[in-house]
This record gives sequence, C-alpha cells and structure tokens, in this order.
Amino acid sequence: MDPTPRVNSALLANFSGKTVRITGKVISLAEDSAVIEASDAGQVTIRLGPEASYADQYVEIIGKVVGDLTVQELSSVNLGDNIDMDLVEQTVQLMQGHPQLFGMDA
Repeated sequence: MDPTPRVNSALLANFSGKTVRITGKVISLAEDSAVIEASDAGQVTIRLGPEASYADQYVEIIGKVVGDLTVQELSSVNLGDNIDMDLVEQTVQLMQGHPQLFGMDA
C-alpha cells in the first residue's frame, strides 16, 4: 500500500478524490455513517465501510475523500479511549510540512 497522508478536517479539501488517514474522536455513530472530531477540532462525516466496528472512543480511518468532503472508509482501527489529540495534530502538521520524510511526494 502506498503511503497515505495524515489529515485533519481543514486539509480534506486539498485531498479530494485521494486516500488519506484521519484520526478522531467518535461523536456520533449511525448505521451507515459516523461523525468524528478530527485533531483540529473540526467535525468530519465518515461513510462506514461494510466491516466498520467502532468500539473505542478514538479511531483512525483510512478512506477516500469524496466530493462533499466526506471520507468513505476503506478500513479503520480502534485506538482506545485516551489519545493525545494535540500530538496527533502536531504529527499531521509535520507530515504536511515535510512529506518527503514520510515517503510521500512533496
């Protein structure tokens, strides 16, 4: 799998049609969608994949950014109930500022 950039809610528009990673706190969960609070405190709608199982308060989603700045989940990982979202945001900013360090094109 190619490297996927880590993003927050504000960066989604820059990645329309591309696969990304986004970490967030689950705010609401429905049958076919979820809303997460991303590392920049913005809310993002996730279209759940067929095997989605959000069992923890925090999740990381790999998904494709679709036209309305929603993320179509391809896979996800439960991350537990205690994540330092400030550190997640710092990581997002570091990866955006220095993509070559993470195997991505500048």
